[in-house]
Formats: sequence, C-alpha cells, structure tokens
Amino acid sequence: MTTEINQEQKEFLKLQLWKSTMRASISRAGEIYTPGTTAKKKSRFRVELLDFVTEMIRDQYETKTSDDQTHLGNISKLKDFASGFGFVMIRFGHAQKVLNLFLKYLWCLGYVQEPPHFPVDRLIQKRLRIQNFSNWTNEMEQEGYMKVIEAAKIVAKRENFRSIAAMELSFYNDLW
Repeated sequence: MTTEINQEQKEFLKLQLWKSTMRASISRAGEIYTPGTTAKKKSRFRVELLDFVTEMIRDQYETKTSDDQTHLGNISKLKDFASGFGFVMIRFGHAQKVLNLFLKYLWCLGYVQEPPHFPVDRLIQKRLRIQNFSNWTNEMEQEGYMKVIEAAKIVAKRENFRSIAAMELSFYNDLW
C-alpha cells in the first residue's frame, strides 16, 4: 500500500469535501436561491464560489493562520461574493460555516495551516454552554459569531487546548 497521495487524488478529496461543506452549510439554510433560479445558475454559483474560496485559502491560509480581523473580513467577503450573484441569499452564519468547515477539512488533511476559528453551529454553542445562543442559519451575524469565538477562547485556555480549532475538533470527535 502506498501512502503518497497524488494531485488527482487530492483534487478528488477537495471536491468531495467541498460538496460536504456545501451540504452542511447551505442545506440547513432553507432555500437560498430566489424562486425560478435554474439548475444551470445554481451550478455556476457553486463552481464560482469554490473558485473564490480556493483562491482565498491559497492566498491566506495555506502557509499561515490568519488573525481574527482578517478571518472576519474573509467571511464577509465570501458573503458579499455570494450575494453578488443576485439570485443567492446567504447570511453571515452560512458564510462562516462554509469557510470554517472547508478550512477544517483541509487542515485535517494537512493542506492548510490551523484555522483561526471553527465552524460555529448549534452543537458547539451547546458544548460551550453559550446562553441564548444564536441560530446560525437564521439570525447569526458577526456580533453573535464573535460572542461564541470569545467564549471558546476562554474555555480553550481553561482546558489547556493549544487553540480553539483544536478544542472544537476534540469536542466534535467526542460526540461520536
């Protein structure tokens, strides 16, 4: 058995992880497309969003861990890019889930440096014991998101995790 992964295998894995990211991030959003949006337009959106996110990751996450402000800016850029299609309506919560989940997958495979944050959803908010947590699919905006990130930093420090990304990964693995 060989342990080296060739470029074609890496591309296959990235595409599968992207599809999983989109299912987890967008499927809970309800209908993100305006009524009457064609399958061709939806497909074009998914491809162009992948290209946009891939370039962002290559430029800002492959060789270093971004700081909070840069990462927040990237989430907002992703949201704005998606909204620019005119027939797509995603919220900040969906955009953070797309970027953070895809980064988490790529980090676990060693393709990028450790991400600065983690995918914020109901499960991690419950695990962190966030009071009155935000429904990330409907109401989470940057302020609510950062409330979770700041709470996670406190817990990570208290429980001796090297980072909040490492802590969330451990918490997630403990669910199973």
